[in-house]
Amino acid sequence: MDIKSKAIYALTAATFILSTPVFAGTLNGQVAVQLTLSTGCTVSNGSSANGVNHWGTLDFGNYADLSNAIDGSVTGTGGNGVSIICSEGLTPTLALNGGLSANQGVRNMTANGGNIAYRLYSDTARTQAIAINGQIPLAADGTAQNIPIYGRVLPADQTTPAPAAGTYNDTVVATLAW
Repeated sequence: MDIKSKAIYALTAATFILSTPVFAGTLNGQVAVQLTLSTGCTVSNGSSANGVNHWGTLDFGNYADLSNAIDGSVTGTGGNGVSIICSEGLTPTLALNGGLSANQGVRNMTANGGNIAYRLYSDTARTQAIAINGQIPLAADGTAQNIPIYGRVLPADQTTPAPAAGTYNDTVVATLAW
């Protein structure tokens, strides 16, 4: 085969390879696209593990005794308090139960058979106490709102100013309802 024949053969092959396919006809149709958004609320800076939602941590830190007031605040995974987003038109509330060892209206952390009483508040000055199962009213405008939760260990609530050393814990269940 000479060079001219090879060139014609290559050009013909390239034309078939690069050409647009020829169709006998076309048919158009529609694809429906849908998203149903229902009303509700979500916690935007929490996490979950083993089917349990974790909305933050209140860590009072390390101290040798309880002779002075000790303050703390809840921090979520983003470093802020609990952040909640609710659909417009709802009337959501956030309720905090008494934890695992509430007694006489005060929440308690426990360890080594002892307890350390603490209180929760909705304001930095710690004047607006959050009662056991007390509800915090929330806005519902479709935007994220930070719900601050503050804690305080008061000397007057303690049975002893220097309980046994250890890490005292409690778990408060937060219920977001709308």
